[in-house]
Amino acid sequence: MKRDDNLKDAGRKANTHTTREGWLQDATKALCPYFESLGYKLPENIRHAIAFTSGGKRGMEGECWHPESSADGHYEIFIRPDNDAPLDVLGILVHELIHTLLPLDAKHGKPFRDVALRIGLEGKMTHTKPTAPLLERLTVMADALGPLPHGALNFAGGADRPRKSGAKYLKAECGASCGYTIRLIAKWAKFGMPLCQVDPAHGPLHCEIPEEG
Repeated sequence: MKRDDNLKDAGRKANTHTTREGWLQDATKALCPYFESLGYKLPENIRHAIAFTSGGKRGMEGECWHPESSADGHYEIFIRPDNDAPLDVLGILVHELIHTLLPLDAKHGKPFRDVALRIGLEGKMTHTKPTAPLLERLTVMADALGPLPHGALNFAGGADRPRKSGAKYLKAECGASCGYTIRLIAKWAKFGMPLCQVDPAHGPLHCEIPEEG
């Protein structure tokens, strides 16, 4: 495939990207002429990040937030951080760029599908893959952009996050037939059980407190 001028421009900066955002920004610039050749003009107010999408580590591989959600009116494109293969990242980027062309409520319906197929995506619209011609184009682009300065994040690794509490809640219930129950930790159960709140005459609630150790 003969390189377009925009790919040549990206090639001049090959191997110079020090940030993931810069790599994605240049990738978007390189994609603009291709989109325009098919009748689609990408907006200029787009930011990019390789970061967790709103669903966390089980969320979508990519996500596009519209300007209505941005304090300064930008599209915000996020690519999940367990992706680091340049072609995979570019495929996700193309998918999310299509969302910038459509209203928020278009989601992955017919308007999205019509554009996606024209751009060169196929498969299930919520999880598209590039067709062979688009993949060839993206391969040339990835070579021109140079290495993506990102390594896939291993979700099984340790993260700096609050430790979950080890406290276990016990079930305390009324001995009468009213059905009143509450849950409390053993620390407070050992101080004494509260009275039934349906009828205090039913007496203290009953709870099995496990032996320590």
